[in-house]
Amino acid sequence: MKWSFSIFVAWTLQLSLQPSACSASDSPVCIPPGTVPVYRFWSPALGRHFYTLDDTEKQILLSEYAHVWTYDGVAYRAFASNEDPNLVAVYRFWSGPLSTHFYTLDETERDWLITNYPCVWTYEGVAFYAYPPIRQPVGTIPVQRFWSGSLETHRYTTSDRERFKLSNEDADIWQYEGVAWHAYPADSLSVVKIVKGPALQWVTRESVTILWETDVPAGTSVGCGIDSVGEFEVADPDWVTLHKVVLSDLAPDTLYAYTAASGSASRTGTFRTAPRDGQAFRFAVCGDTQWGQDTHKQVATGILENRPGIVLHAGDLVSLGRDLDIWETEFFCPAAELLANVPLVPVPGNHEYFGLGPPWFFYFFDRPAYCGWFALTYGNARFIGLDTGVAFCPCSPQHEWLVQELASAACRDAAWRVVVLHEPPFTSTSGHTDNLAAQDWLVPLFEQHGVDVVFSGHSHAYERYLHNGIHYIVTGGGGGCLYTLLPDETPPIRQFGRSVHHYCIVDVDPASGTLTISAIDTAGEIFDSAELLK
Repeated sequence: MKWSFSIFVAWTLQLSLQPSACSASDSPVCIPPGTVPVYRFWSPALGRHFYTLDDTEKQILLSEYAHVWTYDGVAYRAFASNEDPNLVAVYRFWSGPLSTHFYTLDETERDWLITNYPCVWTYEGVAFYAYPPIRQPVGTIPVQRFWSGSLETHRYTTSDRERFKLSNEDADIWQYEGVAWHAYPADSLSVVKIVKGPALQWVTRESVTILWETDVPAGTSVGCGIDSVGEFEVADPDWVTLHKVVLSDLAPDTLYAYTAASGSASRTGTFRTAPRDGQAFRFAVCGDTQWGQDTHKQVATGILENRPGIVLHAGDLVSLGRDLDIWETEFFCPAAELLANVPLVPVPGNHEYFGLGPPWFFYFFDRPAYCGWFALTYGNARFIGLDTGVAFCPCSPQHEWLVQELASAACRDAAWRVVVLHEPPFTSTSGHTDNLAAQDWLVPLFEQHGVDVVFSGHSHAYERYLHNGIHYIVTGGGGGCLYTLLPDETPPIRQFGRSVHHYCIVDVDPASGTLTISAIDTAGEIFDSAELLK
């Protein structure tokens, strides 16, 4: 079988590789002789960074300008000379009017500034030598470049997290301009740790996405196969901390084993590709796994024991989605075994937008920031995910997308249409009541286009409603503190409810035309079920 692979490294770089592609070394890449540290300084007063490999210049800033410049440490390692023919010069400019430096390896850009802006930019010569994109050796890291029109300065970073932050939290200030050059990491790294993942994400009949994060920059390598993980292997030469790999040209409904590796660190898992139209399959749904790590782990373990092919998450993965550290303690750690062995596709909840900083949901999941909706064909079902944390009113981008999706051939041709969102149209608990906006703007679309079942979270309990032929399941018992059920004040009236930590297992059988929902508590007991028949 022919396999092809696409590697998305920290959401920007895509490579298509065949099985013959080189493998990442299990041993650390030695930084070659001749590299020198490039020091980074930050000026709170000027709002600028400065880079230099000149030790004398560094000492002057530390001793005479400590009130202006703060030393950030070694940014990366470059070269003082161009003995390697693949190296090119990185040129340095200074602007007195803008109080900022600028660096470029583009000779055309250099000459354009010298010729057209001599009153603004002063050419200071070669700062150091680095590798241009495409010509970088194994073990180098990309240096990303941003421009701010409002601040009138550039910014450079080797941090995947900093790049995401600038591109999202400060997107109105910073414009991403791409990879400026490649350099070696600050230190020769002997130990690499996988700190998050691997986590299986998007899955189709022919492909799957695998994500993991390392504590330091390292290479990206995946070995995969049906009988052994050594059947196929791909790698990317860039060293990064956020690793996303898409394996494609896989066989439908097939169990694969894989190993995700970065340097000396590796972790293994398995996954099954999506089924064909006529095959029976099982999927799981859960929601609101924030706060209760122990309960979340129980829920994740229970789901894994039921061996679904995919998990849909109804949002509130964590309590403070803009706090990066919480993602490890509340999500990746409790669900580690589940994430490594079953693809999980979530929608954002309101808590994904809580806290200070960028919404890290979009760092870990392959969707544009603030566009958390999705559609996915799985077997004979069409899964539609909606983001109730952003506008879904008529004329909003999400509403227009939903109208087009519900009218699409992929949705119309599906035997089952399943929606997952966070805030439920119908609920009655001590924590939340009906989302009237969802009733006004989403429910009519669901009814018009034949949606079969809508899963949601937000209310930390289990509730089942039936309204105009559509089943509405609130499954918000994944870990958060439970809410008390209250009587419904207006129709529809809840058919069944229970305040209990739980998850849902859904079995789809095309032969009998049934979709069976089982609500299961953390003890493994089924406490409610519903069968839909086509």
